[in-house]
Amino acid sequence: MKVFKQILRCVAFLAGLMIILTALHPVLAPKNNTYEAGIEDESANGILSEKKNTIDVLVLGDSLSHTAISPMLLYKDYGITSYLCGSYGQFMYDTLRYLELAFENQSPKIVLLETDTLYRKFSVGDAIASGIQCEFPVFRYHDRWKDITFADFKGDIRYTSINNYKGYRGKDIVKGIPNEPYMIETTEVESVSIMNQIYMDEIAEFCEEKGVQLILVSTPSVLNCNYARHNGIQEIADKYGLEYIDMNLMTEEVPIDWTMDTRDKGDHLNHEGARKVTNYLGKFLVGKNILSDHRNDVAYSNWNKSLDIYMEKIEMVFDEKIPVALNQNK
Repeated sequence: MKVFKQILRCVAFLAGLMIILTALHPVLAPKNNTYEAGIEDESANGILSEKKNTIDVLVLGDSLSHTAISPMLLYKDYGITSYLCGSYGQFMYDTLRYLELAFENQSPKIVLLETDTLYRKFSVGDAIASGIQCEFPVFRYHDRWKDITFADFKGDIRYTSINNYKGYRGKDIVKGIPNEPYMIETTEVESVSIMNQIYMDEIAEFCEEKGVQLILVSTPSVLNCNYARHNGIQEIADKYGLEYIDMNLMTEEVPIDWTMDTRDKGDHLNHEGARKVTNYLGKFLVGKNILSDHRNDVAYSNWNKSLDIYMEKIEMVFDEKIPVALNQNK
């Protein structure tokens, strides 16, 4: 009987804890997608402010994604509306979370997954902790108690952070390396870890259920890409029947000059490198024949405003060789 009572006490305690955690979430959760409101990554979460069902291409991945692809250049040259939910050091459980978050308000036709995140290792404990934070976001935002105001108890949510670069974070810095071969052909395979494959399963299944084309993309990076990894990603692509674009092998289509097009000695591309990647990607996406050109669509007039800001503060400034980091929203 004593054991039974102890079990009841434990169940009652856990039930009470669940009720408390559930009740705290609406209070502690950010009511806006700004750093000031407590959001984790204002740039990646800028998609929350985009008008419903206006993003045709979603890009996911770690920093290789948001330094190599410029959504505003895709719009300027091809009329494609895209958003980069890439973040620094993004793990696959983060990738899945951003994918699900984006689809809460958007219905992209194509999802591009930058493959470097598939080789970012994490533990079972990390995955469990991430899962708990998704189920009970109070754990993700517990530090916000210091900044709680009366408005937080009202629960009104209003996303106002418009990212005019659509998640792109380029730099016009040149720290080059010699143009030496780094994709040496081999039959060796650098396999993707079981943990990453588990999340890849969920991402592929999610996209299939939504009827979305999931495409794997490896953007150029001397430090992060090699032929063994190419073979590992190709195995993943074959397993799920996905298209795989490895720009590290496309030296003619994406003519990266490593003496000029990298900002940190072959790790990430600079803005000039991103221009080359984006130009190829735009032609590739147009060739899919499923995306609309929105440049003359009145419903997308806000994109033209963002483009004006982008051209004034990024393209023109970079052409004049004035270093600017793209971590701002205005």
